Amino acid sequence: MDVSRRRFFLGMAAGSLGAGLGIPCPSLAEPKGKLTYRQGGRSPSRFHASFVKDVGLLTDLNATNQGGAWWNFDSYITPVEQFYIRNEYATPRAEIDRRVDPRFWRLRIHGDAVERPIEITYDDLLRMPSRSIHSVMQCAGNGRTLFWEQEKMLEGDRRVKGNGWGMGGIGMAEWDYVPMSHILDLVGLKPNAKACLFWSGVDGKAPNTESDTGRPMPIADILERPDDIGLAFKMNGMPLPPDHGAPVRALVPGWCGGASTKWLTEIKIASHDFWVRLNTIGHSMVGPDYPPPVPAPDDEFRFVTPKDVIGVPVTWHVARSFLTLPLTLSRQPDIPANYPLARNEVPVIPAGPQSLRGYASAPRHGVAKVHVRVNGGPWAKARLLDSAPNRYSWVRFEMPFDPLPGEYLVETRLTDKSGAVQPDATSFNAGGYDNSAVPRFRIIAA
Repeated sequence: MDVSRRRFFLGMAAGSLGAGLGIPCPSLAEPKGKLTYRQGGRSPSRFHASFVKDVGLLTDLNATNQGGAWWNFDSYITPVEQFYIRNEYATPRAEIDRRVDPRFWRLRIHGDAVERPIEITYDDLLRMPSRSIHSVMQCAGNGRTLFWEQEKMLEGDRRVKGNGWGMGGIGMAEWDYVPMSHILDLVGLKPNAKACLFWSGVDGKAPNTESDTGRPMPIADILERPDDIGLAFKMNGMPLPPDHGAPVRALVPGWCGGASTKWLTEIKIASHDFWVRLNTIGHSMVGPDYPPPVPAPDDEFRFVTPKDVIGVPVTWHVARSFLTLPLTLSRQPDIPANYPLARNEVPVIPAGPQSLRGYASAPRHGVAKVHVRVNGGPWAKARLLDSAPNRYSWVRFEMPFDPLPGEYLVETRLTDKSGAVQPDATSFNAGGYDNSAVPRFRIIAA
């Protein structure tokens, strides 16, 4: 058996052992150096017990989270091997938990606000009418690094906590999915329907146990775009990979990635609201500018209590733009071990004619234009390289740049189709969610 295949099977075995015992497993192969910069994204192969795919092209945030190396992005559709992973626990594996095995997978759709509760199999789902959409998927904490680096929210009552994604908690895929319009036709929606809970029940500390992972949304929000929201079963033309929710995940384009619940096994549609970990303790804007909602007496709580409702749940993504350059990290508490720059290091580019490139997304309204500014000078309009097929997809942009030797500060600013412009700063929230501020990239030309 060649070395790469042997490493793969060892990774599967170790992941199964650790998950089966409900204990964490160490990496089987630690990073053998930093991710490359301006060298085509090459990096050593790296299998990790918490994941199924090789995560050698991703930034190693911690045992269950891996960020995209955004400075190496160049494609419109993000390849699966470059797509970030945001897990609370290790990826559920079909070989040790049959609930994520397509042969045994079942989705229960029920609740007091549906006429006809049903249970469907994977084959049932594949026979249903489906659609395809290009949509960004993004962690609610993407851009959190800017709270530390640009707004210095590090201490006291303005301390931000969480994973240091940089700008890498994002990717865009082509998703094949069965729209919720079809699902709602199957079950029949009652007039009293208020909320829909997409629930995993699988994503937990150990296989074959009930997990605390899922996310609700108001039924009114689904009915505003029932053909866009659905149940995804393919990613980039292939069956959904395990690390990205196989065999089926919810797909809520435009909302934070946590709303697109992975490893879906239950949909409950009810006449009341739901409160779970990912709209209370996690994925909630907690701070003086975000007074929390008040639950109703008949609301349903799963793995949380009313006292855990402490902030405003994150929903729609903010508009965001970034360059394909690594950020200089001076203040971020933890820097990934395989990040291409040391603390305080500034990326170096060659002096002379070239292009600055980046990505921009604005899922509420779509991207209208992007501007770039160098060293505080005038904003110059960048050239958009893509014609976005919908508001949920991103666009690539580029700007001519002909630097003399020296140090530069480059900023990018997006304007969406409603006329809204990226702000200079984002108000504090303790979880560091939805930083939409204009990002500042330091560069040395030499």
